[in-house]
Amino acid sequence: MSQLSSFFRRKWRTFWLTDQTELRSCQATLGQLQAQLASIQGDLAESTEELRSLHSEFFDVPELPSIRFLENPLADRLNTAHQELQSFVGADDISDDEHAYLLMQMVFRGPAEIIREQLKEVLNSIQVQDQVRRLPVLDVGCGRGELLQLLKEKGLNAIGIDTSGLMVRKLTENNMHALQGDGITLLKSYSDNSLCGISAFHLIEHVQPDYLKQLLRIAYRKIAPGGFLLLETPNPFSPEALSFFYTDDTHVRPIQPFQLAFLVENAGFEKSRAHFSAPVPAGRKQAIDNWLRLYQNHGIVAYKPANQVEGTH
Repeated sequence: MSQLSSFFRRKWRTFWLTDQTELRSCQATLGQLQAQLASIQGDLAESTEELRSLHSEFFDVPELPSIRFLENPLADRLNTAHQELQSFVGADDISDDEHAYLLMQMVFRGPAEIIREQLKEVLNSIQVQDQVRRLPVLDVGCGRGELLQLLKEKGLNAIGIDTSGLMVRKLTENNMHALQGDGITLLKSYSDNSLCGISAFHLIEHVQPDYLKQLLRIAYRKIAPGGFLLLETPNPFSPEALSFFYTDDTHVRPIQPFQLAFLVENAGFEKSRAHFSAPVPAGRKQAIDNWLRLYQNHGIVAYKPANQVEGTH
């Protein structure tokens, strides 16, 4: 009897120890699950708060006064633009229309130094072979010469083209090579495959669709194999850029990035790469669906095929 009792005691102890081990294991697992649940609940609370905030921002329209006034909406921008324009024009006598247009550009586009900084990174990414690099680069619609100056600083034989006689005179005074005239007309005077590249910075939004298509076809012919095309224009995906688009009454229509890529590649260019510049200031609220809307400008760099045989496109 004592042996039987001892046997049962041993079995009970074995079962008890096994149950305790399993119990501790279950308790540890339960603790982990509780920690995970607490983390999920925290994330859920944070997401819920974000959703409430977004809903409030986009759908809860506060009661507005019947009229609201904004004092001095241009702040000091107009005075600053007048000073910049006077410094740029100097003693030149210009028409009222040209004065008004240049003043508008300086108010809404900003100082040339800022524009130059935005363009540097794009230019630094363009690579061409040495034999192509020695050929001229034409900057069509060169304006104040921000891009023309950068091309020159990179050691390229840069030539500006602009319809404004004032711009051409000022660029010439600043030791830059510029020609007055229409872009397509002057491009036609160059031999086929004779250019390292063609750039047009904020020009294509000023022209009719047929003119742009013709410009791209002629550019393809004039650029040497392996040479580049560089374009930039306001980005209509950006509400910020689109809201200011028609402050320039010479703008014809905006061109969105994928439309521009199609036009460029359909003209024969390859290896196209879109770029986006002039990010919207971080402190400004935007209705943002994707990152494309965060940049006020977009552009494209593409190359004429290096092995292009004449007449195959």
